[in-house]
Amino acid sequence: MAKLIPLKQWICDDCGELIEQPEHGYVEWQHDRESNTKHKFRIVHRGDHSPKKPKDCFYPNAERGGDTAMDSVLGDNGRVYLTSWLDPGEEFKGSNRRTVKNLREWVVLFRRLQVPYFEEARLYFDKAVNDGRLGGANEIYFYLPDQGLKDILEEYAAEES
Repeated sequence: MAKLIPLKQWICDDCGELIEQPEHGYVEWQHDRESNTKHKFRIVHRGDHSPKKPKDCFYPNAERGGDTAMDSVLGDNGRVYLTSWLDPGEEFKGSNRRTVKNLREWVVLFRRLQVPYFEEARLYFDKAVNDGRLGGANEIYFYLPDQGLKDILEEYAAEES
């Protein structure tokens, strides 16, 4: 079934190769100066683990807005870190501005980092939708790790084996 270890391995958005463990990856984004927001999130190899050496998998310097080590956006602490981009919390009066430009981009990043099987199953989403897998499924079921996502992997990843 799954070839990736959920929440431990990812596919690099730059080179398309496997990021073998969290310590080998970074989350990066571009910065929209006009709205002062993050967007175009990517998961990429950390420079010293890039298969493109001596180059790396990061955005070119002129396009980079920021980055953070992969392990800082995983697990409980990662959920706190990532959701602070949407709302720092009511306790921080006057600081309720969201720093994410595109909510859908953020949700995809969040799911890739926090929802088991999402990273690999997303590779088959277009095919699953075209095959009618959404028929009767709601927007929750499709993304449930032990149901929708595993079902997609069992059906489509098996076809590639």
